[in-house]
Amino acid sequence: MQSQEKNIVTTKNNKKQIDKYTIILITIMLVGIITRTIGLGKIPIGINVDEAGTMYDAYTIANYGTDRFGNAYPVYFINYGGGQSALYTYLSALLIKICGFSLTVIRIPALIFSILYMIFGFLLTKEFKNKKLAILVEFVIVICPWHFMQSRWALDCNLLSSMLLISIYILTKAVKTKSKAIYLLAGILFGITLYTYALSYIIIPILLLLLLVYMLYTKKVKISDIIIFGIPLGLLAIPLILSLLVNYGIIEEIKLPFMSILKMWVFRSGEVNISNIFHNIVILFKSMFAFDYNDYNSFPIFGTLYYISIPFALFGFIDSVKHIMVHIKEKRLTLDIIMLANFISVCVCNILVESGINRINAIYISLIYYIAVGIMYVSENRDKIFKFIIAIYIIFYIAFLAYYFGVYGKENTNLSFNNDAVEVVKYIEQNEKFDGKIINFRVKAIQTYIYTLIGNKTSPQEFMDTALIQDGVVWSYGRYLFYNNTIADNMIYVIDNDENSKNVLIERGFKVEEYNENIDILYK
Repeated sequence: MQSQEKNIVTTKNNKKQIDKYTIILITIMLVGIITRTIGLGKIPIGINVDEAGTMYDAYTIANYGTDRFGNAYPVYFINYGGGQSALYTYLSALLIKICGFSLTVIRIPALIFSILYMIFGFLLTKEFKNKKLAILVEFVIVICPWHFMQSRWALDCNLLSSMLLISIYILTKAVKTKSKAIYLLAGILFGITLYTYALSYIIIPILLLLLLVYMLYTKKVKISDIIIFGIPLGLLAIPLILSLLVNYGIIEEIKLPFMSILKMWVFRSGEVNISNIFHNIVILFKSMFAFDYNDYNSFPIFGTLYYISIPFALFGFIDSVKHIMVHIKEKRLTLDIIMLANFISVCVCNILVESGINRINAIYISLIYYIAVGIMYVSENRDKIFKFIIAIYIIFYIAFLAYYFGVYGKENTNLSFNNDAVEVVKYIEQNEKFDGKIINFRVKAIQTYIYTLIGNKTSPQEFMDTALIQDGVVWSYGRYLFYNNTIADNMIYVIDNDENSKNVLIERGFKVEEYNENIDILYK
């Protein structure tokens, strides 16, 4: 009887513990989702130039089946000449078909994949460790500035972090279950991950080489498993391999009704440079924990993971590596081994290529794991210290949110985000008094033309039929002129904070219409 009573008490305690952990997990998830969703289409203010490229190409794919240059379904988009990975654009095109064309819609894939990152970060940790550590990993993901900021705007390469994490999780499930179907799914997911970012062409082979060689050594996988995994991965990689051959000049462009493999205007293979290794290492570690040259990736005041995380990450890394020695001797596949393999693969890639926060985004799951392990290590059997650390992180997150939605959310001075060009184009196109006039568009932006294409929803056919493009610069299309100092009575001038040009035009008899505090429209 006493034994039965003890079992009943233990079961009740376990249920209470399960309920407690479940409530905490759901709360963390809700906080993460809600804070990332608020004002999604408004903050960051404006449209980033790469975001705009994705936005317009997604619009043309959704409505015309081509990119802006009339190429059918590219496997790698030309964008502004140097290329852009395809997955984000095709996901956005699908959403445009369903939800319509807007900045909020274009940012939804980033939000969705950030939520998947939270989910699979938890699942991967729980698969190998315990629920408490898994929830802590989830917590660190939710409150860290890097993950928050990359989840709120449409940059193609940011999908790498989520897709790689999901792919790793599915591969580990295949290894554990020995399921051929899951190996096949893992191969498909890794193949799709190649379409998130060109640097995955380096990261994924290194990661898989490390993991698969180790798993062969420990007899966790068979050659037949690797073949089943490799077939879909190889098939999905073929178009990208052909793209590399095209851009190295080995074969000609391939243009089919259902797929285009294109030559970039600028092939960025030169970014891989072993002569800058020491410089790249310095930039790599700065990007990991602090900031880079773009304020839309991190704020120097907070860093990517908060500066308080650096010692935790160090303690966690040391503790994790210490356990790896034992795991290798025991021929076990553990999360510590997976995280180290991921960490090494991203580091090797970004030692060869000068890094930035976008470029190393796949490394953060390893860093987040090390931070969580470090927190557990420092607070082991010290519940008050653990709660104190969590409280400090919550305070930091509140401060970060206040800064993001307050200071950063009110003004964005970064030139790569433009807040006015699209709306002023819509205004001009809807105003009858500007009909039939040539528009001399002098709004200050990078790749100014892309914002006008979004604003008036120009078809790719009209764009290409009328565009003047020289050396990768779009000088004009339709009735829009860019970088043009001609003064003519039949022109409308859209001027952005340029008093000298404005005064010259006024002297020539042009009327001024103030569109907003930054932009004036001058016409006769």
